[in-house]
Amino acid sequence: MRQISIIFIALIVATIFTINAFWLQLQGASTIDIINRLPILFAPANYVYYIWFLVFIFLFLWIKNYLPLRQSDQFITPVQTILFLCTIIFQITSLLNWHNGLLIVSLILLTLQLISVFALYLTYPLKKEMLKLRLPIAIYFSWTTFLFILHICYLLVDYSWRGFGLSSALWAVIIMTIGTAIALHLRFHHFDIAYPIVFIWCYIGIAIGNGFGELLVTTAALFLSGVMIVGILFMKKNPVHLK
Repeated sequence: MRQISIIFIALIVATIFTINAFWLQLQGASTIDIINRLPILFAPANYVYYIWFLVFIFLFLWIKNYLPLRQSDQFITPVQTILFLCTIIFQITSLLNWHNGLLIVSLILLTLQLISVFALYLTYPLKKEMLKLRLPIAIYFSWTTFLFILHICYLLVDYSWRGFGLSSALWAVIIMTIGTAIALHLRFHHFDIAYPIVFIWCYIGIAIGNGFGELLVTTAALFLSGVMIVGILFMKKNPVHLK
């Protein structure tokens, strides 16, 4: 139970800190305000970031789901506890550095956060009884992946990267295609529906954010969202692991 208590406290701290950073002010500006300072075509409409609330709700449910498993071999392990705490620490410190203008340091910490949450994701086997424990981490992992890609895009624009002569719109389409490939890979090989759903939410937000101003980006975002929906509905892997 001490592990659950520590995780619960860490999650409360992360929730308060993240909501304050994204919607209130940290170092004089919100995270969303900083993102919107630059013309990032990969950046979604502001409403997309409300998914943080869903992420935290599912993470609190994740903790709740462990309570009946205290005496079973499915109870959270020390490794899972450490990985989750590392993820939270990297998330908070990455945001702190982002708001202090240390973009490269923030990206390094966000990379470590992504690695930690991916490692935690891999600790859950593909079994039916593990789905309710795996789902919140899958949502968290997917959202962290999107933020990681967005952070790279922001950094490149901030450093005036010229994109090897390709237009910003074309690069946005390329990056979205890579994100779609990752989402479909996890859909197929990890029998994961939650991961691509988060990306669909984000891509629709990108389409709305760009509107008619960037028709190539908007069209690609909607098309790739459709591809992921088809993948969710029709991409089947022999669910032998889900016994």
